[in-house]
Amino acid sequence: MFATFREQQLERVDNNTPSVRIAEWKQNPKTINAYEQLFENHELFTKIGYSVFKQLKGKKLPTMHCAYILSICDILLNPKSSGIKCNDKSVVRRVHTFLVSNIHNTLKFITFKIFRRY
Repeated sequence: MFATFREQQLERVDNNTPSVRIAEWKQNPKTINAYEQLFENHELFTKIGYSVFKQLKGKKLPTMHCAYILSICDILLNPKSSGIKCNDKSVVRRVHTFLVSNIHNTLKFITFKIFRRY
C-alpha cells in the first residue's frame, strides 16, 4: 500500500511507530486523502490489489479479494479507528461488513469498472 501511494502522498508508519504518532498520522490530511482515494480512484485500488495478489494480474479480482484489500486498508488508514494492527478478528469483521453492507455495491462497481475490459 505504501509503495502504491509513495512517500509524497502517504507517510510510512509501522507497528513500531508510537501510538501517539499513529493517532497524529491518522488525522494527517495525506492519510485522510489516501483513505478517500481507495473508494474513488479505481486505478489506485487496482495497483494495490495486484501488488497483494500478484498471481491474478490481468484477471478479475474476486469480490472477496477486494473486500480483503479494503479491510486491510481500512484498518490502516481509516481516521475513525485508532490503531493499525491487523489481526484475524479485525480483518474478518471488516470483510463481513464490506460484503453485507452497501459497500458490497461499491465492491461490485469497483470490480466492474476496473475489469470491464477483461
